Amino acid sequence: MNLSSLRGSPESQAHNGETAPQDEAGTLTISMEVELGWGVHDQGTYAHLSRDGVAERQYLDTLLAKADQCGVPITFDIVGHLLLEECDGFHPGPYADGWFDADPGTDFSRHPLFYAPDAAEAILDTEVGHELCTHTFSHVLCGQVPRPVVDEELATSLALHEELGVTVRSIVPPRHSRPPNDLLADHGINVARYAIPTSGHGRLRRFRELTVGPHPLWHPRVVDDVVETYCTTYPSLTASSLPSGQSATPRLFRPLPLEIRKKIHLNYLQRSTERAIRTGVPLHLWCHLYDLSNEHQWDVLSEYFEYLATVPEEDLQIRTMESLATEPLQALTNG
Repeated sequence: MNLSSLRGSPESQAHNGETAPQDEAGTLTISMEVELGWGVHDQGTYAHLSRDGVAERQYLDTLLAKADQCGVPITFDIVGHLLLEECDGFHPGPYADGWFDADPGTDFSRHPLFYAPDAAEAILDTEVGHELCTHTFSHVLCGQVPRPVVDEELATSLALHEELGVTVRSIVPPRHSRPPNDLLADHGINVARYAIPTSGHGRLRRFRELTVGPHPLWHPRVVDDVVETYCTTYPSLTASSLPSGQSATPRLFRPLPLEIRKKIHLNYLQRSTERAIRTGVPLHLWCHLYDLSNEHQWDVLSEYFEYLATVPEEDLQIRTMESLATEPLQALTNG
């Protein structure tokens, strides 16, 4: 595929108001980071996760059933090491000393936070057709390490996907740390999810951003043969005002009654979707698997998925990341 670069930064393409109605259907992409213990292995803080990833697996199964019921395809970006059933903890390559110190070097039965082939199998064994893309092999921060490290991470992760019969076409870089697009293209990856910072306008603006919105509008761009789809730096599919996984609600939001916070976020999701339909600007919502792994977050997501099931296909196309590069890009890049 020969994709031409577009002028203008994503920040300059952000829309603060409404645009004219489009002939094409609106576009929604949902991506979810599956990382378990690897998401913080360099930080050593696992309190946001359940013991042995039990809650995360339970909610993944619940999510997959709801997605099948409502016809909602999701892009799951998984850390490559989770695809292993076992390992010895030794991973050669151009890594910094100590990078794999947290790797237990055991197997799925003994350390299910670091091995999760069952999660990948569950995602692939569904009716709706989810995407399983890469979140690198070991959750490396692509923009903070030498190029050979990113090259090794991609090669290792993509080989593990191939063993599952999956050809990787897209990537979500850990902690929004961007890899070189030309290197992605060398590995056959032609779609990347990148975050655009939106805060810095005071506490009141930040509070509004994390609750009622509106969600920013960004047109995808093509840069160095890679389709860049843009998202917020904070999880937008789940609510910052609710407990995240096993972590308590941030103190800032606790004065608001729980049910009010849940209604506010459901309204945020529905309004953002309706705005994407009305304006024709694609919407990308995301979260980590652990974010939704509690009853309060799930209550909202379940209702949102049921809402999506009622939206006519001619009004809204729910597209995985890889599909953004498989059809003409005019509807995604004009503006």
